[in-house]
Amino acid sequence: MADHVAKSTQERNPWAAVRRTVLAVVAFFPLLNGVLVAAIDALKPYEVHLPAWVFVVLNGTLLAATILAALATRVLAVPGVNDWLREHRIARWFTPEQN
Repeated sequence: MADHVAKSTQERNPWAAVRRTVLAVVAFFPLLNGVLVAAIDALKPYEVHLPAWVFVVLNGTLLAATILAALATRVLAVPGVNDWLREHRIARWFTPEQN
């Protein structure tokens, strides 16, 4: 009987894993903007104003982080990457369980 390694959920459905990751990170967009609005309101009595570009830069940074997280998720879902992780056991917490 050949050695058989069961595929992880991410290996069987890599794009679903990417969608879940993107959804989890995108949830931070309203939170970030809500915190910025609260910060603006808190700074009003002190006559301190945040420039408009702060919103753009912070949202752009979060967008870049979302893209990087999605890319990392997709790469880690490649069966060859998982085989390499299983073989070398460099980072055990990244290695999918063998069933």
